[in-house]
Amino acid sequence: MPNVVIEYQLDGKRPGYAFSPPSPAVDERTLKTIWRQAMPRGQGWGNPAYAGAQSVKTFRVDRGHYAVSTATVTDQHDESGRGGIRRAEIEVMSTASYLQFLQEQIGRYPAALQQAADRRLTHTFWQQVLDKLTPKLRPHRQIVLAYPYSDPDGWALMEVLVMKVATSRRIRLIKGWGAANSFTTLALDYREESSIVALPLARAQQLGDGAVVVIR
Repeated sequence: MPNVVIEYQLDGKRPGYAFSPPSPAVDERTLKTIWRQAMPRGQGWGNPAYAGAQSVKTFRVDRGHYAVSTATVTDQHDESGRGGIRRAEIEVMSTASYLQFLQEQIGRYPAALQQAADRRLTHTFWQQVLDKLTPKLRPHRQIVLAYPYSDPDGWALMEVLVMKVATSRRIRLIKGWGAANSFTTLALDYREESSIVALPLARAQQLGDGAVVVIR
């Protein structure tokens, strides 16, 4: 399917986020799903610390397709002068292509960064994940990770780590999880987010959720 873009448009009588071009060649049901899911959750993207930040978010469109959304915090301001405006480029693909895409994406990261992520995916890490997923602690099945945010380059470690978690053989051993899993590499709130979501540590601490797995 063709790529879909969501961006903030100041032209016209009602400024706001819209598809660009206005009528992409995608069916209405898929467009509605993309509209609901493409942007990472949370308030506060206008914080200067997130200038240029990128979030890769994936979600299931239907039984046989996944979408990959790459959202970037732009330098654009809305009609009131507020920053934190994001632009998302979304690609819809078959589930099989999605799994291949993730492996290819991981391979594009520098070897040193992949190794740094692997060093953090220890037995202790996976034990923490299993502990956090127990029903008595968290009623919904979601892995929430947290790591100190410094800048977009520094967050690349979490991007590759989240993708490695999403594609790990270990995750398939967890009841209710499979080979294809949704994730968000950067969000400011875990609620109504992907199955695997990474938050800046400071934001995770503000939310006060004890089910977060902190990456050191």
